[in-house]
Amino acid sequence: MNPLLAAAIETVDLADTPEPLTEHHTLAWRVGDWKIKAATDPIPAANLLHEARVVDLLHAQGLHPAPGVHGQVGDGVWTALPWRSGTTLWLWCLPTREGRADPDTGPRLRAITHRAFDALHALHAAGWHHGDIQPTNILVSDDEKTIAFIDHDLAQHADLPPTVPYRGGMDQPTAPEIARQILDTPPTTHIELTDAAEQYSLAAAIRWAWTGNPPATTRAIGTDVTVTELYEDIATGRHRPTWTDTRPWPDPELESLLDGYMALDPAQRPTCAEAGRA
Repeated sequence: MNPLLAAAIETVDLADTPEPLTEHHTLAWRVGDWKIKAATDPIPAANLLHEARVVDLLHAQGLHPAPGVHGQVGDGVWTALPWRSGTTLWLWCLPTREGRADPDTGPRLRAITHRAFDALHALHAAGWHHGDIQPTNILVSDDEKTIAFIDHDLAQHADLPPTVPYRGGMDQPTAPEIARQILDTPPTTHIELTDAAEQYSLAAAIRWAWTGNPPATTRAIGTDVTVTELYEDIATGRHRPTWTDTRPWPDPELESLLDGYMALDPAQRPTCAEAGRA
């Protein structure tokens, strides 16, 4: 057994058999009602320690249901967080991407969208920026009444200095102005997030989950597309996909809402409160 996983299981006193969080995870597990993550390389380990401190502060502010536990084995770090029930937005939208959505899926997705912006507004009002809003980091409760953001290793708060410079989260939901800063500054420069940038990211994540298509550019990093070119796509909107080519069905209300938040100019985006009231 991985020694970091073993240390976490012993510390939390768990008897359940660990299972990989997904088939793609090698250093993250579900063990009973706990999620355990581990890291050995310096930057991932620093991010894990940061996440543990983030969760403690979120809990103290009433924004997270329980504190976590963390520890170290040599240079490695492990964290254990109580499991949060629900479904990621990516999985919730799976039927829409496979053409088997129920007739009421559209109204339900619009309601989830409004609640997600409410949740983001509450996070921002408490001084937070999540740092990596993407479809798999948005959790929909079983009754669809509560939306939560998970995986806080890149979160920013004035009372919690970053352990490493922030250089963005997942590329496709990155706001254009953040993509521009990534392109124009050296890797050692810390980038401060803004409310408007995260509002863009949330809209992009919802669009991605609903359509199954990357929201910012039709291109992906590969033999013919470099990281720099991808961020230039995001910063300029030069290869943004159209709704006609990607949407599972026409939804003028949802499309208009997401388009507003994905405006290239952050000054043109509405506020989270406006989405929540819609």
